[in-house]
Amino acid sequence: MTYNRQQVTDMFRIIALVLFCAPALIAQARTTTPKIKTLLVTGGPVGGHDWQTVSPLLKKALEETGRFDVRVTEEFRGAGPETLAPYDLVVLNYYDARNKDYAWSEQTRNALLGYVRSGKGLVMYHFSTAAFLDWPEYEKLSGANWRPNNGHHSAAHDFTVEVKDPAHPITKGLRLKFGQPGDELYANLKWQPEGSFHVLATAWDDHKLYQGKARQPIPGDGLQQPMLWTLDYGQGRVFATVLGHDGPAVKTPAFVTTFTRGAEWAATGNVTLPIPPRLAEGATPADEQPRVVTPGAGSQPPSDAVVLFNGRDMSGWTRADGSPSGCTAANAEMHCRTGAGDAYTTAMFRSAQIHLEFFIPDMPNQKGQLKGNSGVYLQGLTEIQLLDSFNNPTYPTGVAGAVYDQYPPLVNAARKPAEWSAYDIVYHAPRCNEKGQELAPGSVTLFLNGVLVQDHATLRFRKGMCGAAPMMLQDHSGFKDAPDTTMKFRNLWYRPLE
Repeated sequence: MTYNRQQVTDMFRIIALVLFCAPALIAQARTTTPKIKTLLVTGGPVGGHDWQTVSPLLKKALEETGRFDVRVTEEFRGAGPETLAPYDLVVLNYYDARNKDYAWSEQTRNALLGYVRSGKGLVMYHFSTAAFLDWPEYEKLSGANWRPNNGHHSAAHDFTVEVKDPAHPITKGLRLKFGQPGDELYANLKWQPEGSFHVLATAWDDHKLYQGKARQPIPGDGLQQPMLWTLDYGQGRVFATVLGHDGPAVKTPAFVTTFTRGAEWAATGNVTLPIPPRLAEGATPADEQPRVVTPGAGSQPPSDAVVLFNGRDMSGWTRADGSPSGCTAANAEMHCRTGAGDAYTTAMFRSAQIHLEFFIPDMPNQKGQLKGNSGVYLQGLTEIQLLDSFNNPTYPTGVAGAVYDQYPPLVNAARKPAEWSAYDIVYHAPRCNEKGQELAPGSVTLFLNGVLVQDHATLRFRKGMCGAAPMMLQDHSGFKDAPDTTMKFRNLWYRPLE
């Protein structure tokens, strides 16, 4: 077939239009892909499985993929079909501890069964397999369960997970063997009849690790035990994982990758989430190496630090009302004279490694809190005291290295005034629920001039600690006869830890 010149011209125009529009169409398709509406069912007695720590981490793992929109319920006992109707997926992190007060009503049990049968997805997480001894249908829904005389493990340890079905969407592309550090390896569960579940991956239960203390028979040197499996329930899909005993164990690449991919499969029947390079089939040892951060030469910050003071001007710093900071920049130093006002970073952050160097002037005619005085306020709320504490007695929670009004330092590591000193701070903000209420306290570890002065000190909770906030340097003024003081700072940076 031949084409005239006009036909060729028209075809090229069409091809050009398609190529021009394709990126926009692809981007639009990506942005319009609906998220998987997910309900995380949790709560119950804590016992040896701290759902209050783990459930927020499960939610975080799912939402950080960009595929899931997760809601959490800590009270599911009276739920009905209408509770589950808006959701594509249920993730179960619940244990009733054989306590009737935490049992689910018949309505709630039937609602979950009907939900999955109708074609929706369920993720059975870790010790949820031990719930509901009096509910036989729950065992069919689980595939395997921790039951009296069925279910034990040795002490938490590092082990290798072996993929048994590399063709399944969840495990496709994964390395055939990958490590899971510091976790419980569940063994001897009560299993449903063979053929009713499908094992994706196993791990070797080394019987020597029980050290003769196993509560159930452990014949031979060890056995391969299923770690990941799936099953069909009616029209629905169930993904089960017994990895991930505690907070650290659910943050590993192995857990996060298999959990999120399993959740996507349970909800949709497909998996689009990528596999991290170090877990991918064909990965080399180089793919498993930690992210490289180049240390700073001398006093310079590391390569991944966020610099808070550039040494040239006060950009990045304001007063409380947002107006320009009253501190000044000179000689690569920040000079904050009495009356300059508190200095706030425009950078907002929560958990962080923070470094700053400070210079406290020599004020021989003053004593106690009237000598050189300032403070580093984490999230603008918790003060790490700055004070000339060299041969200058004052109250213990007000000296250099103190968490002001909370903890004195372990030792006094202050240098003489008119010498540069340094703080290195490791701050972990509190864990909060969606209402801004504290679930687990924040903490601080502090080095003053290279000496440990606060060791993972838990911090008093204040409103505002749940969200990102600035760091503040205090202007110790605003009271009668406040002495004229100029505090100096340099080399201020932080590394986010979240």
